[in-house]
Amino acid sequence: MSSQHLSLSGLDALVRGLAQASEFTHRELLGTMTQATLLVEREAKENTPKATGMTAASIASDAFSTPVGVIGTVGSSQPTLTFLELGTRPHMPPVEALEPWVRAVLGVEPKRARSVAYLVARKIARKGTKAQRPLDKAIAATEGQVLRMFEDAAGRVAAHLAGGAA
Repeated sequence: MSSQHLSLSGLDALVRGLAQASEFTHRELLGTMTQATLLVEREAKENTPKATGMTAASIASDAFSTPVGVIGTVGSSQPTLTFLELGTRPHMPPVEALEPWVRAVLGVEPKRARSVAYLVARKIARKGTKAQRPLDKAIAATEGQVLRMFEDAAGRVAAHLAGGAA
């Protein structure tokens, strides 16, 4: 899947903060990571096609502290998000799984939905599906904001270390 790695100014303040004021620094980083993952989650939901809305609704974020640092994740337990993100190779999908999509996206009446879903399944069997990259797009769209969030956190840590109000 996609991942985001940032280079930020103020990294030295975070390193010093972890050594000299680890509780404060971890709290700042966890709060910032929570904000950042929520931002990426919102953007990913907006980028996800909403034929039925189930895939977009399944996207969730989490931020947690570990002994080695703070980690944030955005993803879904639904395999459909993986298929949207990466695309698929040619395969024959279950026709009944495509029926809600055919009705919602193509506007096919329920009486014809199964036969149209079969035709869509045959095309997927021949060509696969194209990657739509909703998570990758969300990361790219929010990169600058996330970077600023962590630079601001580094500034708060530096101010705390200097004895200023943070």
